[in-house]
Parts: sequence; C-alpha cells; structure tokens
Amino acid sequence: MSAWALGGSSVPPFLLAATRASLVLLLTGYFLFRPLPKHFLKLLFVAFCVGPMHLAFLYTGLQTASASGASILSQALIPIATLLSVVWLKEYVGWRRSLAIAGALTGVIIMIYEPGALTFDTGLIYVLGAYVSLAVGTVIIRRIPDVDWRVYVAWTAVLVLIFGSAMSLLFENNHAEIWRVDKVPLLMAAAYAALAVSVVAHGQYFRLLQAYPVDKVVPLTILVTVFAIVFGILLLDEVLYPRYVVGAALILPCVWIIARRGPPAPAEMD
Repeated sequence: MSAWALGGSSVPPFLLAATRASLVLLLTGYFLFRPLPKHFLKLLFVAFCVGPMHLAFLYTGLQTASASGASILSQALIPIATLLSVVWLKEYVGWRRSLAIAGALTGVIIMIYEPGALTFDTGLIYVLGAYVSLAVGTVIIRRIPDVDWRVYVAWTAVLVLIFGSAMSLLFENNHAEIWRVDKVPLLMAAAYAALAVSVVAHGQYFRLLQAYPVDKVVPLTILVTVFAIVFGILLLDEVLYPRYVVGAALILPCVWIIARRGPPAPAEMD
C-alpha cells in the first residue's frame, strides 16, 4: 500500500507519515493520558528510532524501491538487531547464528548492488537505513520492562506526527494540490497503515509474543516477504530481479535460523 501511494502518485513521504500518525492517535490517543511509564525518556528515544526515523527512511526509499525488494530487505532487521544485541547487551551468538548473520548480510549486499550500473540501489539503501534504525530501537526497548504496547504506539505516533509535519512543511510543497489530486491514495495508504498495521497487526503480534515462545512467533514474519512479493508482482506489476531472488535465497533461510534461536523480537510501528 505504501509503495503504491508513494510510487504511483504525488504523495510525499513525510506527509504520508504525518497523516498515518494522526489516524493512529485518533485510535490510541486515550493512552497518552495514562501515568507516564518508567524510563520515559528512554522510551521516547526508542519511539523516535522506530517511528520518525524508521518511517522517514522507509517512505523515502519506497518512492523508488519496489515493495517486493523492500520486503525482502526488511528481514535484515533480525540479523542487524542480533549483532547490536551482542555489542550492547553482551548476548552470546554461537557459530550457527554467526554464519547465518554473515549469510543474511551477504544477501543484503547482493540485493542493493546493481552490477550493470556499478552502483547501489538508492531506494533500497534508504530502506536498509530504515531497518537499521528499527533494529536500534528493537534492542534498546528490551531494557524497558513492562511497557503497554498501546502506550508505546501512542507516544510513537506523537513523535511521528510532530516530526513528519515539521519535515513536510520544510521540504515538501503544494500540499493543497496534493490533497486535491491524490487524497485517495494518501488516505487509503495512511488508513491501512494506521488501522491494519499499527493497531490490529501489531496488537495481535504482541499478544502472540505473550502467549508463545519468541522463536515460534518471529519466524512467521517471513510470510510478510512472501505476501509482499506476490502482491507486488500481481498488483503493481513489479519485476522480481535476479539479484532479489539470490538475496532472498540467502536472507530468508538465514533469518529463519537466527530467529529460531531466539533473536530480539521486533517492536515496530510499520
């Protein structure tokens, strides 16, 4: 939905992020009035990483990157978060996970490198930056105990709305014209991301993490890539480049190995 709105219309990334955040606040704003959780400043830093920073990179990248390529690259979150957990949390990584991390990162390099042009795919580099930012927030949030996911989502939406609105006013133009011409893709993408992703999907994801072991739940996120590739090809007429196939062949099984051995669970807004 985001790739369709950003790549097929005049909708700019920061306006989409701000619109999405305003809709999330309509649904979760009540939880802003609860007592502030412990480690509130640390929670705001996490929210900035997984909210404004992540969405700024992601939506900028999706202006040119394909939905299928971005979805494959999103699986880099798990090996990157695992590496950061080793550095910051002093977690142990055995030889199997080490090899899987190396394999997944090799797949990432293959995906973003365009051998014919002797350059890197700019859109996918932005997408990779989005998941590096998300990985930072994922690792740090493990140091914040007992956070209600609805409070977390609400405060993340506040930061996204402030940051996205400011950046849109500074760097994006013709808002009235965009609203007149392309309000349908703007509202459709924002509403889907706010309701189906931020509230419904993430709510159920956290419920699953509470009911089942992490290593049973996280590998299921690989299905995101499968569905995004299928819908990207069927609905957006995207091309599945050979480097995407090779990258996926390395990234997806390696992510499965890492996740099955207990990686940090993603805590994301998108």
